[in-house]
Amino acid sequence: MNIFVIGSGTFGTAISNELARNTDNNITIYSRSVEIVNEINSEKTNKKYFANTKLADSLKCTSEFIDIKSADVIFIALPSSAIIEVIDDFKQYISSSQLIVNLSKGIFKNGQTIVDYLNEVLKNKNIVSLKGPSFAVEIMQRANTLLTLGYTDVNQLKIVKTVFDNTRIYLDITQDIRGVEILSVIKNIYALLIGVVDAKYNSPNTRFMFMTKVFSEIRILNKEFGGDLDTVFLACGLGDVSMTSLNDLSRNRTLGLLIGKGFYNPNSNDNTVIVEGVNSINIIFNMIDASLQNQLPLLKKLHEFFNSNSKKFSINFKELFLQKEL
Repeated sequence: MNIFVIGSGTFGTAISNELARNTDNNITIYSRSVEIVNEINSEKTNKKYFANTKLADSLKCTSEFIDIKSADVIFIALPSSAIIEVIDDFKQYISSSQLIVNLSKGIFKNGQTIVDYLNEVLKNKNIVSLKGPSFAVEIMQRANTLLTLGYTDVNQLKIVKTVFDNTRIYLDITQDIRGVEILSVIKNIYALLIGVVDAKYNSPNTRFMFMTKVFSEIRILNKEFGGDLDTVFLACGLGDVSMTSLNDLSRNRTLGLLIGKGFYNPNSNDNTVIVEGVNSINIIFNMIDASLQNQLPLLKKLHEFFNSNSKKFSINFKELFLQKEL
C-alpha cells in the first residue's frame, strides 16, 4: 500500500519508520526542508530529531506536494499550528478515495477539532483519528504501543489494520472520532496540572488525590464536547492522560514542573516554552458556560493562573476538594 506521511518531525519520522516494518507498505515522507529530504534519501537518517538512529532503507522523502496523489493512505503528523498552512498547499492534490489518518493533536480557536477542520477544507469524510499514549522516541525504539483508532466505516478499519501488520503498533477502536480528538486536547491541560502538583508536593497521596479529580473533570468535559463515556477508558483516554501526566518525557508535565517550582513566568516576553496545553486552556474554558466552569475547579484554577500576573501557582485544598453538604 502506498503511504504518504505529512511531517518529518519526531512523530512523523517514528511512525514512518515503524510502518516500513510492513514490507507491503511503500512509505514516502513529506518535508519542507530540502536538507532533510536529501538526508533521508541518501543517508537514511534524520539527525535533527534522531541523532543516532538509522532509518529503514525503504523510506523515501519528498518536498513535492504533487507526490501525494499516488498515496492510498495519508498520515498527518504535524503540530496543530502548521495544519492550516500545510493542508492548504496539499488540498488540490487530495481525493476522497484516499484515506486520511490524523495523528495531530489540537483545537482551533473556533472550537473545531483537527478532524472537523479537515472535513470542512478537504470536503472529505474519509478521515479517521489515531491517538494514544506514545512517545516518538519509544516508537523508534520499537516499544509495543497501543493507539486508539476513531473511524466511521469498517473499510477504514480494515485499511488501518492492514498497514500496521507486522509492526509493534496495536489498536483499540471506537466510532467516537469526536471523543478521540477531544481527549487528545484535554489530556495536555491536566498533564500540566499534575506536573505542578508533583513539583509542589512530591507526594503519591497528593498526586493521586488530584488524579482522581482530573478524571472526574475529563469525564465532564468529554461529555460536554460530544464524546462517549466509553472512549475515556481507551488508550486515547485513560492511557494517554496517565502517560502524559506522569512521565517526564511529556512537555506539558515538564512545563507544570517548572510552574510548581516557581521557574516559569507565563507573562515573560522571553518565554519560549510553547506546548499544546497552554494554548488549549483558554479555548476550552471559553467554550463552556459559567455553571459548568464551576464544576471544573482544576481547569478554572489553570485558567486563572494563565490569565493573571501571578508567578506563583497556589493551591487551596479546601476550595478544590470541598465536600458539598448533604
